Amino acid sequence: MDIIKDHMLTDPALKAEIVARCLAGKFGDEPSHAVHPLGSITLPDGSQRRVHLRHAADAVLLDDHGQVALITRIHNPGRGKLAVPGGFIDDADGHPESSRTAALREAHEETGISLALLAQAEVSQIGHRIYDRPFDIRSAWNNLPGTDIRVGEFFTVSTLGFRVKLKGDLREMHLQAGDDAGAVGIYEIAKLQHEQFAVPDHLDMILAAVRT
Repeated sequence: MDIIKDHMLTDPALKAEIVARCLAGKFGDEPSHAVHPLGSITLPDGSQRRVHLRHAADAVLLDDHGQVALITRIHNPGRGKLAVPGGFIDDADGHPESSRTAALREAHEETGISLALLAQAEVSQIGHRIYDRPFDIRSAWNNLPGTDIRVGEFFTVSTLGFRVKLKGDLREMHLQAGDDAGAVGIYEIAKLQHEQFAVPDHLDMILAAVRT
């Protein structure tokens, strides 16, 4: 039985073990490193494979008209589906950037929204960093730059969302897809459905941002 599909771990028992290690680590909202080692796990064939926890941040870009800016992913998980702009925390000289900095950087890189507009936005944290994400455990497709994650090793992703409230209408703002985004669009939040999203908890994050 194949336990990996499209570079994503599918085995329920292995996913549960990895999530349990993430939760036991108590890494907090602002982890001390961009990537944390989680030891090794034993695969069904008896082989060992190293596991890592990689930290990310997401930006929920809202306006005054009940709309949100979303990208279309060009990579798995969920290639071709919608996602909030976001990505991995960068680690420079052993010190990770803050989650807020990472979220706003990724928003700019993936949607092209201007830094001037982001500087004027109301930015607030959405709850706490999420570690229970069994649907986002990946098998590295190459040696990941800037990390010690090697091809074929597993890494799971934690994330912290930020509500980025912009004044006006997102449809009147210049946006241009970049980085990991194949497209960027503006969507009415009330009409969004879970099945449209690449990562299952992104709609939950949007709805939480609206309530914040």
